[in-house]
Amino acid sequence: MSTTTHTVDEILMPLAIAVVIDHKVRAVEQTAFFLLANGLLELFDHPTMIAEDMMGWFEERKEDLEDQLWDKGGNTLVLKALTRFKDAQHCEAIYDALVAITIADNEYVAEESRLIKSAASIYGYERPPFKIKRT
Repeated sequence: MSTTTHTVDEILMPLAIAVVIDHKVRAVEQTAFFLLANGLLELFDHPTMIAEDMMGWFEERKEDLEDQLWDKGGNTLVLKALTRFKDAQHCEAIYDALVAITIADNEYVAEESRLIKSAASIYGYERPPFKIKRT
């Protein structure tokens, strides 16, 4: 475990952005959000949350988050959410969670791709070429 001063909001915000950035909130993305968020909370030495509390946290912030993302401040919101993390282990965990959420619905959306590219650039990763096949 890793001792940290990151708040629950700081930890969950990048993942919440990944859920809403494609203009659709799908059940599969919410499930991925819940599972991955609890994993991150454990990594950051925070207690995990039950599904009801986690979804309550998400719903309380969803509308404001959407408003900010589609306003001119969207880039700033994403930048602030991602740059809070400096430790390599934390950056990798956040990045992996973002990728998992954005591909959970098996649908390519340009906004999600830009989010992953931004995270990769900020964390110093070379973005792998993801291709989602329609079945």
